[in-house]
Amino acid sequence: MSAEFRKLFIGASLLAMMPVTGAWAQTAPGNDVGAEDTSEIVVTAQKKSERLADVPMSISVVTGDALARAGIVDAAQLVQAVPGFNYQQGAFGTPIFSIRGIGYNDNSTSAGPAVSVYTDQVALPYSVMARGALLDLERVEVLKGPQGTLFGMNSTGGAINFIAAKPTDSLAAGVTAGFARFNEVSFNGFLSGPLGEGLSARIAVQGEFSDGWQYSRTRPSDRLGKKNFLNGRAIFDWKPSDALSFELALSAWRDKGETQAAQFVGFAPAVAVTPLTQYIADAMRASPVARNDAREADWDAGRDYARNDRFHQASLRADWSIADSVSLTSISAYNRFKGSSPMDIDGTAFGAFGIDAHDSDLETFAQELRLAGKAGIVDWMIGGNYQYEKADESTITTNQGTNNQIGPFLFTRLGQIANQKVDTLSAFGSLDLHVTDRLTLQGAARYTSQKRDFAGCIKDEGLGPVGVPAATAFGFLAGLFTGAPVNIPALGCVTIDAATFKPGLATSKLDEDNLSWRMGIDYKFDTNVMAYANLTKGYKSGSYALVPAILSSQFTPVTQEAVLAYEAGTRFTTAGGLLNADFAVFYNDYDDKQLKGIVLTPVFGPLPQLVNIPKSKVYGFEANLVLRPVKGLRLSSGLTYVRSKVRRDPVAPAEPRDPFGAPTSYIGESFPNTPKWQFVGDAEYRFPVGGGGMHAIIGGALTYHSSSPGTFGNTPQFTLPSYTLVDLRLGLESADGRWSGQVWGRNVTNEYYYNNVTHLTDYIAKIAGMPASYGVTISFRY
Repeated sequence: MSAEFRKLFIGASLLAMMPVTGAWAQTAPGNDVGAEDTSEIVVTAQKKSERLADVPMSISVVTGDALARAGIVDAAQLVQAVPGFNYQQGAFGTPIFSIRGIGYNDNSTSAGPAVSVYTDQVALPYSVMARGALLDLERVEVLKGPQGTLFGMNSTGGAINFIAAKPTDSLAAGVTAGFARFNEVSFNGFLSGPLGEGLSARIAVQGEFSDGWQYSRTRPSDRLGKKNFLNGRAIFDWKPSDALSFELALSAWRDKGETQAAQFVGFAPAVAVTPLTQYIADAMRASPVARNDAREADWDAGRDYARNDRFHQASLRADWSIADSVSLTSISAYNRFKGSSPMDIDGTAFGAFGIDAHDSDLETFAQELRLAGKAGIVDWMIGGNYQYEKADESTITTNQGTNNQIGPFLFTRLGQIANQKVDTLSAFGSLDLHVTDRLTLQGAARYTSQKRDFAGCIKDEGLGPVGVPAATAFGFLAGLFTGAPVNIPALGCVTIDAATFKPGLATSKLDEDNLSWRMGIDYKFDTNVMAYANLTKGYKSGSYALVPAILSSQFTPVTQEAVLAYEAGTRFTTAGGLLNADFAVFYNDYDDKQLKGIVLTPVFGPLPQLVNIPKSKVYGFEANLVLRPVKGLRLSSGLTYVRSKVRRDPVAPAEPRDPFGAPTSYIGESFPNTPKWQFVGDAEYRFPVGGGGMHAIIGGALTYHSSSPGTFGNTPQFTLPSYTLVDLRLGLESADGRWSGQVWGRNVTNEYYYNNVTHLTDYIAKIAGMPASYGVTISFRY
């Protein structure tokens, strides 16, 4: 019996090994968990309020109370609660979300994701904006499979909708404080109530502060990974009449914590070592390899790795009941993210590849207007949406690598810029035809037109630690193309135009349109038993990437991907909520799937580049179960099986290559970072203690991911190993539910795992997951 299997077996035994969950129940203070019926949870997954039991699609719902009990405060941690959801940190620190193996693996913060994220139906178009989305939630809804007809492009994997807790009609307040390993201090709180006739408000705040959790391999007393995060939201509800209501939401957060350093795996030179770069090879070969300890890493001494990320959002929603069965909804929203995140991504103290600055300025405006109603046996909706995005991104890197030599010149400092402007216009509509009280047919469609303007280059950033400015080296290279010396000004663009061979800013346009659609049927055997089937066509927009483009042709964008998705499933709930179960099977047929491949470039050798995979497929199943066998006991679990396969190789210039640039074929390979098996489970037992009505709560959670390739090419060094995480908690709650306390441990077995392996220049490095942590949390509600 392998060690991995023993861990899985022990953890599963702790959780009763019931075959997360379709929904974690929200419990009112003092209520018994075993009596909660999750079929009565109301969701807005289809932009209308309906019981979870009546939603004809795969959806996971986790309530705010369940998130708090599990200690989930960041979108990345949803892997512990949502079956089929996965998180990966990009090489530049960008969060990458995927559902059932479908994501968009790009290092750029300005990359549009394949899993769209929303707060109260307001889009967060870039994944980095989701950092503070879990503040003071009523619930989170995770929709699986293409959601283009409801949420537009960039949702081929699915959509996550965070539902904020709303203002109350009477005064309410709450505060939670915690202390954990690495001297972490955290707090969150809310205040809610009426302000006047028809007007109410809710204000929530959150803070996280800690010492560094990583230590340097060469300087054991040096620490990295501090937390310094503040988050706030204010919601104002105004109802001037029974027919008209407004909701104004204002939110902002700032993160001044430190970035995470990579762990050094080994030296793999991008190009052949020369006498000019021999010192680099010597330093890299002398750098110690990180051991299997999540806390162990390395970085350049004396550098400041504190990020400076800021985000704010303003949205206004208006709902007008024009008639008894017709309503008009308007949602206006503005987002702004500005961030800077220096990083050490080679995992050594040598300074092989450091990001001195990774600056992003992401600004979006969106307006949606929709009309919905009911006419006899038909529920209908029509609407339109306009979204403008301005995404400016740049990096300044200090890179001492074998691929930094051009002729007799070595340069070690370089900049990259990628600026985009995007206009998206769409029109959509849907019809639900209730043929009988039990049988419903659904149809929906959305037409989208998008225009994208791009400008980018790599640029001179002056002298590095050794060598000459990049302008000198690239002026020499341009001279080889043109036959005459080329003078590039200091701090100028050095990317060479593929047609004229002159250095400068590269510009490009990408105009695309598409028609996404969905057809479905569902049958309700009774109010708590349903079967459904859906056929969906979805798209993800094309995109440019922040790449080190020697030639302007390297900025060739990936074009939009298309998926035809088949899904069938069932949802079952017993009266009283004793048992909730759902099961789904799915098959996705992809054209031009956007994934990360490898391209051979002049000077730099093999580099990651986004590619369109002409033909691929993803299929599998998902099973979820919530069981309350006795009073006070809740067992929940979710199992996901995913198989992905490339059916046709990409074509030039991004021909299939392994991470080291050797020619290969992707045909038959699975998508990177797509484990075949994922399991999430949670068990909680609540029972009375003492004579004063106190309740004790004991619980635990299990997360398992099987191994998966980290990149294409069947290269063992890039395999992401399987892992099993076990969390435990023990708490007390007062009889009236006003106060509670909890002692908890996360990853209590201190399982070592990592979610990314990179080879950007001369090194292989990996990004480790968090080590064991433990702490105490105390909460009070009024």
